[in-house]
Amino acid sequence: MSSYSSSSSSSSRRYIYDVFPSFCGQDVRKTFLSHFLEGLKGSGINTFIDNWIARSESINCELVRAIKESRIAVVILSRNYASSIWCLNELQLIMKCKLSLGQSVMTIFYDVDPSDVRKQTGAFGKAFEETCKGKTEIQKQRWRLAMTQVATIAGEHSASWASEAEMILKIVADVSNELPSTDFNRLVGIEAHVAKIKSMISLESDEVKIVGIWGPAGIGKTTIAKALYNEVSIIFQLKFYKENAEGRKQIINTHDETSLQNHLQNELFSGVLDHRNMKIPELGEAEDRLKHQRVLLILDDVPANELKALRDLIHGLRFGSKVIVISEDIRTLRGYGVDHIYRVAFPSPEQALQMFSYSAFGQNSPPRGYLDHANEVLKLITPYPLGLRVLGSLLRGKSSWTMTLPRLRTYLIHKDNVEEVLKVSYDDLSDKDKMLLYRFKNYVRLGESLNKVILFLAESYWDVEKGIETLVDRGLISTSADGGIMMHYLVKDIVRKDVLARGHNMVNTN
Repeated sequence: MSSYSSSSSSSSRRYIYDVFPSFCGQDVRKTFLSHFLEGLKGSGINTFIDNWIARSESINCELVRAIKESRIAVVILSRNYASSIWCLNELQLIMKCKLSLGQSVMTIFYDVDPSDVRKQTGAFGKAFEETCKGKTEIQKQRWRLAMTQVATIAGEHSASWASEAEMILKIVADVSNELPSTDFNRLVGIEAHVAKIKSMISLESDEVKIVGIWGPAGIGKTTIAKALYNEVSIIFQLKFYKENAEGRKQIINTHDETSLQNHLQNELFSGVLDHRNMKIPELGEAEDRLKHQRVLLILDDVPANELKALRDLIHGLRFGSKVIVISEDIRTLRGYGVDHIYRVAFPSPEQALQMFSYSAFGQNSPPRGYLDHANEVLKLITPYPLGLRVLGSLLRGKSSWTMTLPRLRTYLIHKDNVEEVLKVSYDDLSDKDKMLLYRFKNYVRLGESLNKVILFLAESYWDVEKGIETLVDRGLISTSADGGIMMHYLVKDIVRKDVLARGHNMVNTN
């Protein structure tokens, strides 16, 4: 489904939303649209939601702004779409934005033939004729032109799909592919990893599958798991991505086995049933719901004692539920019934060069004159994706690699693990940026959002946004799709060790 146009202005515009959906509520709101919006949300795509805005003949200012400030308009053409003056005016504005602003437009023909939309015939045409009664000829011509234009955009036709869920997966993937990406590491080899794990979990099967993802720190296990989650979660009735949040370790370690099991089950039920941070009053009722629905559960870096506490619950799942367990310890996986294990391999030399080049140069290969330098850098380190990204970020924009390479060679000789690469980038920070990273480490533990942290820190760091930009550029922090702060535990460990070594001299830096 490729259906967008571009203009010189579109690349420099600022957007509030990724997607604006145009639809006839009576046809799709409680059926197709609800599943489609859930799929977009699961993929981290920022979508305008109308929240049952009262509709009249004229589009209000909020809708006009939302259309103009969305990257992509997805037009869901259904039988009664043309019976709504609101929808027709919305479509007219969308096609105008496509022409004048270079907005991308995607089409979905839901229980309607594209030719009926294009020619205004059939049941679709009859609905349009009723809408046109009493309207001026100029207005009718404008609507006809908009429908003729949108119907020529190739899109998905519901009649061509045996499964609506599969159609939605395809459309969400197409939307995601239209959006710009800044995480170049996701684009190199990620599809192959996801495809292999999808094969292992047998999505089409009603068999419950428990699959492990195993590999050393920094090799991309979490990146792969999140890409898998975004791609397949829409076909599950219940789903939850459970991360090993640093802040709860001390609390959990104080529990006896029974208390630990109750604590973790409550956390898991809250997450799966979408009641985050709320206590589930009846664990038995929640457990029963999980046993009677199709569940996707991903446990990221869950300690052995937690996995043991959850073992009975996991093995009690039914109806084609799938569980993904991520760990650096293969003994943990094998010890608790994870029989199918996907080992994440290091990227090939070609993929490693691409990952590094995206981070260092913003393109998939080194520019002229830098190939030998890039290959020399790659010889210094084991090709962990995290290390490649951070080292590339460190070298980005350096005017003289001939001066930088000897320092790296000295620093990394006989120390080619990913921690040392991260340490190089960390040591290159100013004391103020190191302090900011230390503060971020604490906020990550508390699960705060990036915007909230900026407000907290703005009182003591007048240039906090510039500092954040530096940390993001270095690959030492990133943000999740929902605006949360993310920091790899290896980065946290480096910060922790530095704070211990420097004591209050660092903590009091401002």
